[in-house]
Amino acid sequence: MSGNKIVIIDDDPEICDAMSEILSDYDYQVFTALDTERGHVLILEEKPDLLILDIMMATMHEGLDFATKMKEREGVYGMPILIVSARPPVEKGYGRTLDEDLDWIHADIFMEKPIEPEELIHNVNLLLKEED
Repeated sequence: MSGNKIVIIDDDPEICDAMSEILSDYDYQVFTALDTERGHVLILEEKPDLLILDIMMATMHEGLDFATKMKEREGVYGMPILIVSARPPVEKGYGRTLDEDLDWIHADIFMEKPIEPEELIHNVNLLLKEED
């Protein structure tokens, strides 16, 4: 592998640690943040090759809003985005289905939690255009 930089933003430290460990085993440089504010700082500092992002953090759609902002920008913001998130529960006030959202989610790939390590590596390699 090439040592590409990946920023992970997820409000669950265990998820960040697990994905970081998996990706580090494949020689990726991984940086984690528990919120989009810190994640944005990491993106500016590290200029990653890939962003892995959760949807539901402080708000039900924080990750989606952040992905939209990242995709609207130029320069370091031209990186691919992989969303790794649980399916939003309608009973918690999220009134749309995932299928309704996929048409406007600003991500290159969406993965539903829980994820399989092999699937994560496959999708990361796909987005970074590396061999499996």
